[in-house]
Amino acid sequence: MIVQEPLQVIVWDCLNNYEYDNAIFLAERLHAEFNSEETAFLLGTCYYRAGRINETHNLLQNISLSLPQARFLLAKCSVDLKFYKDAENALGTNMDVVVAEFGEQAPYALQLLAKIYTITERKSKAAEAYRKALSLNPFMWKSFAQLCNMGEKVEPSQVFHSSSEFSFGISTLVNLVNNSENISITSPFIPNNNSINNTVTPNNMVTRTSMPMSTSITPDSQVSVKRMHSVFSGIAPIPFSPSFGMLPMDESPAMYTPTLTDSNEQKAIPKIVNSLRAHVGQLKDAVFSPSGPRCTLGPAPRRSSRLFCTNNSSYSVKENNKSPSRKFVAPKSPSRKNKQRSVKNVKSNTETNERIKNVEATTPTMTPKNSNVVGLLNLLKDLGEAYKSLAFLDCKIAIKQFKNISAKQITSPWVQTMIARAHYELAQYEPAVKVFSEIRKQYPCRTEGMDIYSTCLWHLQREAQLSALAQELVELDRNNAISWLAAGNCFSLHKERETALKFFKRAVQINPDASYAHALLGHEYSVAEETDKALSSFRTAVSIDPRNYVAWYGIATVYAKQERWKSSEMQIRRALTIHPYSGVLRCQLGLAQAALGKMDRALATLERAVALDTDNPLCRFHRASVLLRAGRPQDALPDLHHLKDMVPKESSVYYLLGKVHDKLGNSHLALMHFCWATNLDPKGMSGHVKESFDPSKPEESSERP
Repeated sequence: MIVQEPLQVIVWDCLNNYEYDNAIFLAERLHAEFNSEETAFLLGTCYYRAGRINETHNLLQNISLSLPQARFLLAKCSVDLKFYKDAENALGTNMDVVVAEFGEQAPYALQLLAKIYTITERKSKAAEAYRKALSLNPFMWKSFAQLCNMGEKVEPSQVFHSSSEFSFGISTLVNLVNNSENISITSPFIPNNNSINNTVTPNNMVTRTSMPMSTSITPDSQVSVKRMHSVFSGIAPIPFSPSFGMLPMDESPAMYTPTLTDSNEQKAIPKIVNSLRAHVGQLKDAVFSPSGPRCTLGPAPRRSSRLFCTNNSSYSVKENNKSPSRKFVAPKSPSRKNKQRSVKNVKSNTETNERIKNVEATTPTMTPKNSNVVGLLNLLKDLGEAYKSLAFLDCKIAIKQFKNISAKQITSPWVQTMIARAHYELAQYEPAVKVFSEIRKQYPCRTEGMDIYSTCLWHLQREAQLSALAQELVELDRNNAISWLAAGNCFSLHKERETALKFFKRAVQINPDASYAHALLGHEYSVAEETDKALSSFRTAVSIDPRNYVAWYGIATVYAKQERWKSSEMQIRRALTIHPYSGVLRCQLGLAQAALGKMDRALATLERAVALDTDNPLCRFHRASVLLRAGRPQDALPDLHHLKDMVPKESSVYYLLGKVHDKLGNSHLALMHFCWATNLDPKGMSGHVKESFDPSKPEESSERP
């Protein structure tokens, strides 16, 4: 007959050590023997971690679920499989009920519920769920980031605040203790000192029968370095660990002091145990209960003896207890000196126990104030301010805020990626490429942000770098959409439209929810003159992410090609509400206004575009073209001469200069610039030059956008 509790522990041990095949095999044996919701949840967890999502969903959906952990796992599987209605039913729709039913797991359940609301286009309810998740647990960074990405106004100083009312649950704390480096505990959660009837598994699952505690203290716990209390990992013996969330153990009033009157077993208990007891006051005598087996002197017992030990001391493993019986000899009468020393040690031991009780009474919950997580919350607040600025595309402020982060954090790849992305949003492609290249050198296996990196290289026309990047990413992970986006940008730069479209389609196939991938596919369709497919891709992009201004800009350019200028102006204004600091978007708006005959508005818009982005050649080029159309060729010359220095190999600049000189009556200068434009682009410019000198054509025909 299979015993349920030890096998559960073995399965969790396999999961914690990433041995999923073994965990699945044992969990299937357990579920076959004990067909219950608890064993089904354990088996489903094994399937899910091994990537067998369909099997997990099929297992749990055919069971009447009452455990919140099982319902949450079913909801996650349903979301992954895009069964959003089933996921919502598993979690519930009333957020207050979700909080009450899921307990400590409520923030994660609310975050998953918010994701469902976002996908099903219920933005207000999604924002409410994200905010509630943050109010329950301020460390839910993903919820904060999603609120910013949705365009919701959220104040980091109010979210990541030291007075936020949240607490770590007792079962969560037991898990933190279980995962510490120096203490291995498999303990039941004991609500009080009188009853033992539940077991806490590594996933906080309460089983129906009790299971004794087994404690093993390894010799490695006697570390000579200064030890620290850690809120997140029990005891951290590493002297160079982060300072936030840490309290020096030397200041704790509950340090264990061994005395001469202790037994041999008590001498073997390190100071770390009593210090941990003083820190986790909620557990009181639950974890380190006298009812459990005492720690033995010498090497730690083998895992098998720890897993299968019981309260009865007679059930001991033979090789771990070589002398099961101990002969007690009546001690001799102690000397006078030893008597005095014993009395003193008894008094000091009593005082220590009283201090432990006092500390336990004064630490009922783990709040940020007494667990010293203020440093972490302050760090999250600083990162939140910078991320919020970036999400609202106030990129210059975002760069300053990210650079004010601590030196250790600013060198991390995530912060560097955010800085590079801010440069990209400002159309500062050179600085962005510089940051991204450093990230590639230090973290060659990192793919986050590499799609933006490839787009920056595309704008700078760095063919060799872009080809190398695309090849490296595809070799690194062929199942990552970012790899194929880089490959698509590479072939787009080489003007190989069919191949580029094939790779962009592959990226969309791998990740259908990637809004940026749909936007790049739409732009490639637009260049290939497939306007209907381009519009379809752009609309898919904005349906996934309504704040994707690149897709709104793409729709505006397609309408401009179709000479639907009113619609183009409307779409570009929508993009500007998302990114009001973009010079490129204002350029497109100026062109639409000029085509509608609003020359004064168009010039004012283009003036602002140049002021926003003085180094962007596109803004100056469009301002010069609108000035020429408005009958002010002389005013267009400074911009065009400046563009000759900025982009000396751009044929359209020389062509426009030729038209300006032709208007001014400088025929020899006009002819010279037309020749230069033809030399730079023989195929593209020859037709335009002929139109400029053909007197049979109306003058305004060559000036249409």
